[in-house]
Amino acid sequence: MSRVIRDIDRGVRTIDGIDLHLTELVWDDGGRSFEVRRTDTDADLTEDGCLDTWPTDEHLANLLRDHGGTWSCPGCEITIDSRQPDLIADHIRDCDAADRSAGRPA
Repeated sequence: MSRVIRDIDRGVRTIDGIDLHLTELVWDDGGRSFEVRRTDTDADLTEDGCLDTWPTDEHLANLLRDHGGTWSCPGCEITIDSRQPDLIADHIRDCDAADRSAGRPA
């Protein structure tokens, strides 16, 4: 069974205003993977399985959305921390794409 022999701090990336800490894991069998955690809550967004490749911004946004705790605009797909309802309300009011989302006239 493989085990992690080294952690490499890959720094922080900000996605939709949320800071994410990336750690590269080096395994004793030569494999590498990436762990992603929110810096504000320390929630492990990769708890169901680490990433095999360096994540793109789009991949990180999907992790945030899938992990919960975020709201995604159905129009432009930006994600906002669900603990910030004022930002969500402002976005809904100001987002042109949100006005054209399903069920709303263009």
